[in-house]
Amino acid sequence: MTTHLKCNVGEYGVIVNGEGRFLILRLPQNEEFGTGMWMLPGGRLESDDQPEEGLLREVKEETGLEVDIVAPVHTARWGIEDPPKYTIFYLCRAVGETDIRISDEHTEARWVGFDGLSEIVWLNDAFRTAVESAAHMLKVLSHGTG
Repeated sequence: MTTHLKCNVGEYGVIVNGEGRFLILRLPQNEEFGTGMWMLPGGRLESDDQPEEGLLREVKEETGLEVDIVAPVHTARWGIEDPPKYTIFYLCRAVGETDIRISDEHTEARWVGFDGLSEIVWLNDAFRTAVESAAHMLKVLSHGTG
């Protein structure tokens, strides 16, 4: 008998504004998250979500932003959850107003440059890797080379 994988699926956006900066959100300080950790906007898909619709919903709920999804840039599995969590990261572009209205899930939002990635204390390495992949994709898109 075959056992099929049961999992949670998360989606997060590397959201870039018109100035070429991307958005990070600070998690509240507690036992689960530690001190001063940052992540990207997003979250788990609901059972009736289509993938891109779920990401757009999560981004809107957490930041108030409207975004266009450009392309997936990274996938990852993390945590010790049962069932496990798999995540898809997307490069997104902010459209319209870029003033952030964070939800109560986070304590701070910042637009930051891609040059300071090593200074950010990420929730986990998957976020850093996704941002690095998004930065590479942006270079390819702007220069037309790999």
